[in-house]
Amino acid sequence: NGAAGTNGAAGHAGTNGAAGTNGAAGTNGACGSTTLNANPFGCTFAWGTNTPSGSLSSYSYLQFMSNWVGSEIQSNGNITSCSGCTWLTSKVASTNLVPVYYAYIIGYLGHVNGFPDGNNTSGASLTTGGSYVIRKYRSQIIAAYTYYAKQTHAAWPTKPLVWLLEGDFIQYGPEDPSQVNYPNATPTNPGSAGAADGLSYAELGQLAADITCAIKANMPNAVVAINHTTWSANADTTSFWGAMANVNYDLVWTSGVANNNGYLSSGTTSSTYNATTANYAYVHNLTKRTILVDTSFGTSAMSDTWAESTAATLNSRIADGVIAANVVTVPSNYSSAVMSLEPSLSTTCH
Repeated sequence: NGAAGTNGAAGHAGTNGAAGTNGAAGTNGACGSTTLNANPFGCTFAWGTNTPSGSLSSYSYLQFMSNWVGSEIQSNGNITSCSGCTWLTSKVASTNLVPVYYAYIIGYLGHVNGFPDGNNTSGASLTTGGSYVIRKYRSQIIAAYTYYAKQTHAAWPTKPLVWLLEGDFIQYGPEDPSQVNYPNATPTNPGSAGAADGLSYAELGQLAADITCAIKANMPNAVVAINHTTWSANADTTSFWGAMANVNYDLVWTSGVANNNGYLSSGTTSSTYNATTANYAYVHNLTKRTILVDTSFGTSAMSDTWAESTAATLNSRIADGVIAANVVTVPSNYSSAVMSLEPSLSTTCH
């Protein structure tokens, strides 16, 4: 359900920094610390969920709370408010929870330009027009991330905050030939599809670098995660993460299950087309990053297999590099299950 980026033109920043093709940005002219933060939740396996309505005071048994941000963006790429900031100050600040953003600025920008998520329509969508949106609004995307990071830092100046960047980022690259341009698009009507115009892996990597730079240059306490898509073919997984080699990111995030012998998805077996790379251990070893896993949202939402697993199963996933589970659809026994499992789980720091 994500959107991704382009490289092409040099990134351009907001009011407090510039992000160019070399990824340099921000008030200090640098891209923030390059020290890897592999364990923003500490050395114990972290549990979370997506923010509910009302107070968070009853979620003290969790380590983090997530929230979707970026829907404030306008069709021209401008953004002038920060709902995530209000969430931080009004709901999270009074707790010990680590806040986690689902940063979906590109996705929301696509939405307001007539490109919904691909699983919500059979017409024009982010699956076909995401690269078009990024090429047209690349500088505004970097500026929006710059703005959001600055505002968030003002609201949350010291403690860690994890940014889960743009889900299914890979879909805007060479793996998906459905990405095309839209020569007659308007903000309310994408019009007819034109020629193929997907991004190269080098362009994806440069965009990720510029976004990450915009965040970290303006929010030193930010922890940045890049998405791994479970359906990627083996060769594309290798190419995608190779393109991320020069990006200053800290974590991988993905969606998946706990109980399928280390495979990300419930239906994956040793004979599946991407079995070599569609497992936690491979992604962890390829990227040299720890992994945050969620149970997904909307039409792809999964039932919980994390808090419902045994400690032995979870310790196998921890050995595979998984450090946290965001259980979006919370089971009725979530609190008791988490507290029962915690004493038997391995450390996530190695």
